Amino acid sequence: MFPARGAAIVGVYTTAQAKSLERSSYSLQLEAIKGALSDAGLTAADVNGVVPMGEPPDGRRWPQQFWAAQFGGRPLTYVQVGTPSPNIVNAALAISAGLADVVVVFSGKAGFRVGPRGTPVPKTAPRIYDWDFRVMGASFAQFYAMWARRYMHEFSVTSADLAEVAVRHRYHATLNPESVMGSRGEITIDDVLGSRMVSDPLHLLDCALDTDGGHALVLASSSVARDCKKAPVWVIGGAEAADTDFYMTIDVPWIRSEAGAVRRTGDIAFAQAGVTRSDIDVANLYDCFTVTMLRDLEELGFCGLGEGPSYFNEGHTGLGAAMPCNTDGGLLSGSHIGMIHGMQAIEVTRQLRGECGARQVQGARIGLVLAQGASVHGYAGTAILASD
Repeated sequence: MFPARGAAIVGVYTTAQAKSLERSSYSLQLEAIKGALSDAGLTAADVNGVVPMGEPPDGRRWPQQFWAAQFGGRPLTYVQVGTPSPNIVNAALAISAGLADVVVVFSGKAGFRVGPRGTPVPKTAPRIYDWDFRVMGASFAQFYAMWARRYMHEFSVTSADLAEVAVRHRYHATLNPESVMGSRGEITIDDVLGSRMVSDPLHLLDCALDTDGGHALVLASSSVARDCKKAPVWVIGGAEAADTDFYMTIDVPWIRSEAGAVRRTGDIAFAQAGVTRSDIDVANLYDCFTVTMLRDLEELGFCGLGEGPSYFNEGHTGLGAAMPCNTDGGLLSGSHIGMIHGMQAIEVTRQLRGECGARQVQGARIGLVLAQGASVHGYAGTAILASD
């Protein structure tokens, strides 16, 4: 059984988020780490575990030694390089197992782009490895476009249905002063459909941002958490899963009724937490493209296969509804810094603390976090959080 309330999120921090920052990735990571520790009322000397999201900023092969040096040149008893999941689940497990007392999960990027513009091309062959989508000139958008087209064909979904996701998440962003797109105001379905086509059927506003920024979370054992500055937000359930859909394969059927990685992690997390889907007060789901949000809702079991558009359009995920989602604007309008996967947990943590101002979900006590990579059938991590 998952060690519920054995570890808690005690500090969170996000740096400035913008299309481009005149900063180094390393400086953003350090700012985020220091900010999250300050939020918790802890210092670097308290940390004995780290989860860096991605490789060290200078490309070193040995992130364990690199970060041990940054935290004072002393042994770190838990180090894990982050994956496309919230990463708080493994940190909570490590703490509950006694491997560490305080673990920092962090990420930061600046000065390079996600996708084709940020992918260097080797000067000699082989320029790509086997079974790579780039052999056909594809990237993330092209892969999700094929997936979206198949979904639209099978379930009579329209581009306007997809656009509803972008519209709602932009509205949420207007209530978040830290979002990248909120200051630009709300958008309409026509705005989405009128934005340039990136890869049919996905328009520009169907696609996630590509921004610079950093973030960090601090997790601590129950004994440490009780003495921190902020009320603890407990990790009460969670899991990770990997499946075969990873930008290189198209399984048959591609969109299937059997559980993929997201559904598997969701089922495990709910069982561990001892709560039901109707108990979730607020959620932050992975919306790298508009179609992904709809499939998230289906795969997590909030609605049936093909019912994502109707469930979303009925308003269940809007502010004031039963389960507001992506209240920070999500990846579509909040921010997307590549290894973004802790940002969802930060927003839910702030909601459960009651710190979200105009976008605050009243009475929020239980939240759900989903991060993923390579579609809902690829790699996923789900976590369920609860306030004290």
